Amino acid sequence: MPLQTRHTVWRHACLRLCAALEQLGHDVEPSLSAAGLKLGDLLTPGFRVVFERYSALIFECLRVTQRKDLGIYINSHIPTFSNTYVQTAIFESKSPARAFKRFSELLAILDTSLKIRSEIDGNLSAIVFDKTDMKLLAPVSHFLEDLHITGVVRAGGTFVPSGVGPVRIEYQRHEPDDPRPWYEAFGEQIIWGAAASKVWWNSSFLYRPRLAHNEGIAAANFQLAKRSLLAGSGSSFIEDVKAAILRQLAQGAASQEGIAQHFGMEIRTLQRALKANNTTFQKLLAGVRKELALELLGSGKSVASISSELAFCSQSAFSSAFKTWFGQSPANYRKNL
Repeated sequence: MPLQTRHTVWRHACLRLCAALEQLGHDVEPSLSAAGLKLGDLLTPGFRVVFERYSALIFECLRVTQRKDLGIYINSHIPTFSNTYVQTAIFESKSPARAFKRFSELLAILDTSLKIRSEIDGNLSAIVFDKTDMKLLAPVSHFLEDLHITGVVRAGGTFVPSGVGPVRIEYQRHEPDDPRPWYEAFGEQIIWGAAASKVWWNSSFLYRPRLAHNEGIAAANFQLAKRSLLAGSGSSFIEDVKAAILRQLAQGAASQEGIAQHFGMEIRTLQRALKANNTTFQKLLAGVRKELALELLGSGKSVASISSELAFCSQSAFSSAFKTWFGQSPANYRKNL
């Protein structure tokens, strides 16, 4: 079996395996038991699974189902997301390229063993899954490669123009004995035995602005998604307040009154609770604005638009605050970026 690692995966990855087993007519409990997992733990918000147990569950599911294309099957039949922050962060992004960037960063949180980067070759751009530093048995590594590649292809199908698919796909693994499921899923443009797993797209489609998008909403939900996936059920009151501030900024403004109402408490009660945690509403608001300002500046939005989305009274007020935070103006930061 795979060697023990310090990597973990989001519980939902295991739940998707369980859902696939049930759909294919198999009992889930024996496979969970063999992998040292309990269904109750997987249903606990915030629970993360040690990668060793996740890979053991993959091995069991492959053995039970006898499906070498199980990774493709899962991403074709089992819903990918159960987190609305993730969905909104991706589907409201300004361009497919930005959506892919956020998708890749969130994938690396969902599975800490992933090493994801982008690559450009002429007019083509790729999402690249580099080789992991872990030693995995071939069935498990093949499953994960199928799962990751299919996930990128399916995600891309939701935010590139209709009818546009990957130009080619590169697999680390060698061609299976029966490659029909792979060609049915991806077409004929598959290269086997490559140095790394890559999904190539035409750059002109990836960087074309999407007409239906809301970059401010996407950026806010991206921060919320990261907090949600990282903190899980262990999130603190302060993290919950930050998340509430983000939601309110995305809707136009954030205030102590609105936050207090969100938590069903009086303003003075909120203030005492924040003071007990050595902070204030204004400090938390500034922190959230700092994070979101960097995110929005990277998106290409105008400084005037960003100052409005962060609920500053004027562009000059935003520029002054930004210079206090980072020692330079928003325009200079963007130029350096």
